[in-house]
Amino acid sequence: MALKLYLAGPDVFAPDAAMRFDAMRAACRAAGFEPLTPVDNALPDGLDGAALAGVIKQVNVGLIRRCDAVVANISPFRGPNMDPGTAWEIGFAEALGKPVFLWSETVALLAVRTPGDGNADPDGWMVENFGLAENLMIAVNPQEVAPDFATALAQVRSLAGN
Repeated sequence: MALKLYLAGPDVFAPDAAMRFDAMRAACRAAGFEPLTPVDNALPDGLDGAALAGVIKQVNVGLIRRCDAVVANISPFRGPNMDPGTAWEIGFAEALGKPVFLWSETVALLAVRTPGDGNADPDGWMVENFGLAENLMIAVNPQEVAPDFATALAQVRSLAGN
């Protein structure tokens, strides 16, 4: 039976989201994995606002519960840090004991991407500077942050023994 991979990340907001997910699904299937994505959800009609958001959250929680591992895009999103929803999904998956594989389209370290002098931001708040791609609670992971989705899938294959 193929490992089920939940694909997390801000890709759902991209103008080319459908194309991105088509490519990621194809790559998963070619590697022998079953992709589970937030854009595959069938949502009920007639909902909007908080009601729709609640349904989306519960459906995605269900997908994470069903998956064997999470592959998450932690590329900077609307600022120097990753998408907060993706951070939540990573934490939830880790709390369930599921392995998480991270990738980022950006190779610059968090301290370099954050405005300021590398030690403090323009408001004087300390910048986390551990030489990591993201906040330590995300980036300290058994697998290194991969530079792209294909490399993250190779990490999954390696760990799974495929």
